[in-house]
Amino acid sequence: MIQALADFSKRNASHVKGILNLTIPLSESPIWILGQFLWQLGLSTESRRPLLDGQRVRYYRLNTSDVEFIQQVLDYRQRQREDRERKRHQEQERNAAYAARMQSQYGINAPSTPLINEDGSNNWEGMATDPELSDSWWDKVKYYARLAIERAEDGVDAVKELLSTLTSDERCGVMLEFEDLDSDKFAQLVTHAPQWTEWMA
Repeated sequence: MIQALADFSKRNASHVKGILNLTIPLSESPIWILGQFLWQLGLSTESRRPLLDGQRVRYYRLNTSDVEFIQQVLDYRQRQREDRERKRHQEQERNAAYAARMQSQYGINAPSTPLINEDGSNNWEGMATDPELSDSWWDKVKYYARLAIERAEDGVDAVKELLSTLTSDERCGVMLEFEDLDSDKFAQLVTHAPQWTEWMA
């Protein structure tokens, strides 16, 4: 099997070089070539040469400490993938609840924020955004909701001016968070500005 790997690697040396940036000299032994591929994976071999029937025979095996380390790396990456998937599901549920609440309470179709993909990217349908959008979006909404509560003391126009600096989905999130944080002030604002839903557009 090692000989077959070496023959294949030598026949396709240019492809191995292009893909792995690994040079395969035609003169090298099969075990050397195997060692280079293992090195690419962070693995190495150990060998011993016992005397067998009057002859020295070399036996190779994977270095156990390398194997343990690589297994820890793989386990860590698997946990990271599972954690990203869990966060993605939580974000989906939070966005769905947020949109449903805005629709049921105020008749507003809240724009959905892009989600984090399973691989950590954000290449979902919708606008291209920073990979940390989900957390940073909610942090920004909460921050501006607190500012809106403070501005409410200065009147409706002060709140409207603050909201005008945000995107439509951020404005929706801020008003929802405003109501959660201080329902009394929110009720006063709505009383003085019953047309507030028009600000969301």
